[in-house]
Amino acid sequence: MGERTPRLWRGQTHDDRAQARRTQLIEAGVELMGTGGTAAVTMRAACRHAGLSLRYFYESFTDTDELTLAVYDQCNADLLAVMVGVAGRTPSINAALDGAAAHFEEDPRRLRILLREPQSSSLLADHRAAVLPGLLSMLVGQPEGGDPAPVAAARAMSASALSGALTALILDWADGRLHVSRAELVTFAAGLVRAELTGAKPSKS
Repeated sequence: MGERTPRLWRGQTHDDRAQARRTQLIEAGVELMGTGGTAAVTMRAACRHAGLSLRYFYESFTDTDELTLAVYDQCNADLLAVMVGVAGRTPSINAALDGAAAHFEEDPRRLRILLREPQSSSLLADHRAAVLPGLLSMLVGQPEGGDPAPVAAARAMSASALSGALTALILDWADGRLHVSRAELVTFAAGLVRAELTGAKPSKS
């Protein structure tokens, strides 16, 4: 007996429509978290912003924590795409960081979701700690995974240290407490990354 052909409604299968609704909820979550923080991400608010009835929330998410993480992951994936796209196949730390700074300038919601909220949300802080090593590995052109345990531990500590330093730098710059140009910010931040992850000393120039 052959496989049953998926039923279409307005040219879409059920799975297509479910994925579209999930995307709508994540987009609603970006707006809610990006303007009001994690506390603003409620089931009713997300459905209202997405223009969906409440019954569709559980089609994609078990609770608001899961939606919050999906929003973070989407914003993080968008940031990575920008950084890799700017830096090219051979990652340039300066180019990648400049792309990230421009990405945050274009939409302050991204800054809040990826940098501000993890400082007050244990859910996001724990999640960010899990994904940061991969991001920093990309910056220095190192493969993800496969490191010996001591190396992996060192890279995790480096990711934690750099996370705090880079977050403080970018937020102070974005909030006007650090009066430097974007180029100056990027040069300094790139020096920190190189010094921590490759053993190079920061340039004094």
